Amino acid sequence: MEYLLVKHPDDREVLIDATVQGRTNKTIEVEKGTHIISLKSPPQNFRPRQKKIKLAGTSPLAPREVKFAQKQRV
Repeated sequence: MEYLLVKHPDDREVLIDATVQGRTNKTIEVEKGTHIISLKSPPQNFRPRQKKIKLAGTSPLAPREVKFAQKQRV
């Protein structure tokens, strides 16, 4: 099992390979391998829209971190 920490200023549901599997700012257990990470919408107030990552060699104390930024309002 691998460990992922998705960071975003708001509490949001995290999509891993298009399935809700956790929440932002909390460590999530994920199978080893390549995954597409995104946040549940709406609102689509984050960027980038999604990230493709390869998970391997993580631990509960050293999860892979993925950051999504808040979109700036114009």
